This record gives sequence, C-alpha cells and structure tokens, in this order.
Amino acid sequence: MSANKGFCGPFAAYLQSFLAEKRALGFKCIEQERCLHEFDNLSLGYDCSSGLPKDLVMAYVEKKPHWSRSTQRHKVSTARNIAVFLRNHGVSAFLCDEKCATQDQGNFKPYIFTRQQIESIFQRADNISPRGSVNSDLFYPVVLRMLYGCGLRISEALMLKMKDVDLSEGLLYIYDSKNHKDRIIPMDESLTPFCRKYAEQIHALYAEEDYFFKSPRSGGSYAKHTVYYYFRELMWKCGISHGGRKNGGPRLHDLRHTFCVHSLHQFLKNGTPHKAALPVLSAYMGHSSLDSTSRYLRLTAEAFPELVARIDEIYGHVIPDLEVRLVETD
Repeated sequence: MSANKGFCGPFAAYLQSFLAEKRALGFKCIEQERCLHEFDNLSLGYDCSSGLPKDLVMAYVEKKPHWSRSTQRHKVSTARNIAVFLRNHGVSAFLCDEKCATQDQGNFKPYIFTRQQIESIFQRADNISPRGSVNSDLFYPVVLRMLYGCGLRISEALMLKMKDVDLSEGLLYIYDSKNHKDRIIPMDESLTPFCRKYAEQIHALYAEEDYFFKSPRSGGSYAKHTVYYYFRELMWKCGISHGGRKNGGPRLHDLRHTFCVHSLHQFLKNGTPHKAALPVLSAYMGHSSLDSTSRYLRLTAEAFPELVARIDEIYGHVIPDLEVRLVETD
C-alpha cells in the first residue's frame, strides 16, 4: 500500500486526521495505515450516512480462516480506535467489545524449557564438531544463547549487522522488527564474552553492513530453516521429544517464550513490584501491547509453583488461561 494513497470512503477525512495525529506523536503507523486503508475500502460497500454502522465494524473484525488470533485482536483494536476517534468528533459510531475476537487459544501452546534443558542444549551446542568452513561449531553456541538470553526472534538475530552489535557496551540494536518497532537490548554479562569471541573468530576484517551471523557459504545471513533443522537435531540429542507443532513443540521460538517466563520468575523472585515487571518485559520483548506479553505468561503448576500463585493474584484479571506444556527429562 502506497503511503501517498489517500482515503476515499465515507470517513476519509477522519481517517486522514487520525493518521496525522498519530504521526504527530512520533508513531510510524506503517501497519496501522495499511489497516486503515483496508477499513476504508470496506466502508465503500456500506451505508454510513448515519455514522459508523455495526454491520461494517463486525464485517471488518470477523475472523478470516488464515488469520491468527493476534491478527483478529489487532483488527478489533483498529476498529475501536476508529470508533472512539469518530465519537470524539461528534460522529455516531458503533464501538465493538474488546472481547468480540474469536475465543481461540488452542493454537498458542508454548513449550517452556526447564533450566536444566537449557543447559543441556547449550552443552550440546558447545560440543558440535568443527566441519571445514561451515562454522556450525562457532555459530550455534552463540545464536542459541542470544535467542534465550535476549528473548530475540530468530529473524531479529539473523538480521543483525556488525553495526548493530556493540560489544564494548554489551548492547544489541534491533531495527524495524515485528510491529515496526526499534529497541535496544542489553545483553547479559555472560553472553557478551561469547559474542566477542565469535566476532574475533569470524570477523577479523569486516564492514559495518556485514551480517553479524554471516553465512560462510553465501556471505549473507543464515537461512531460518537451516537453524530450525539443526535445532531439531539438538533436541533429539538432548533427549527432548518433539510432539509436533500442534502438540506444543518444542520449537525454536520457544526459547523466546522461555526467556519471557524465566525473566518474570526472576523479577518476582527478586521482589520487583508487579506494576513494573510486566511493562518492562513488554518493552524488552518488543511487544505491541501489554496484552501481547501477558499471553506468554500463564504457567502450569509444574513450572515454578511458587510463581503461579503470584501470577493468579497479581495478573489474573489481565492474563487469559493459557496451556503451557512442560515436559521433564531425566
């Protein structure tokens, strides 16, 4: 969708004003503009002479077969924002309920690794045998520690350039990731030495635009499917069974889920005020909303039993029930 294309529906002037206000506050609104254009095009088929009608709103937020639950929740949020803006400007508008998104939690079943399993994964990665110029023995010990230690998405890690990795300060700079968010990630003190050693071995000479995790074959970034495949091999060697995507993994992305859960556990264990813990973690993870963070954090009684009571007491009203599959290995 071209950023220069104007709106043409019955609410065109209001949508343009809405977008202008957001950008005046410093928001990029790339994804939001796309959603507003979808809404604008849809509105052309409805009678809006008396304001924003219910049937238009419900058609806009109705879940499509290929949508994830988070996509539908985003549509609901967009529709509500439009309605509130119109009402504030004296236009009658139907305001849909936040809970009108389809109640489908079944596809979200993160696998939470135990700390022992994380250590086992790292040990296996550290013992990968060198194979010519492939560099697997150098790459996997670092990238897996980064995924777990910083809660990165695999795409964020693989897209890091040399200029994005500050090894003197121990910082990672993430640009235009999911939800078009930029953020600065402090690395744990235990991770930074691994990154320094990797850089010394791989990047004796480099340009700032070189990928930090540079593929020895192409010179570009590693392919995500290559990392997925090798991760499955490591799971097998660690004795961690894989139940498939529908049965809870474990998947590579579950290292991010696990970081989130382990971090909240540490926050509460250290006495961090509950009103501070969740927003801080949300910003660190690069989530679009606090709700996005909360959906990660429903634990079963098998994982940190002392934390479950705290979560129910503190966050019970904002965190929906979430099935988390935890499998212990010998």
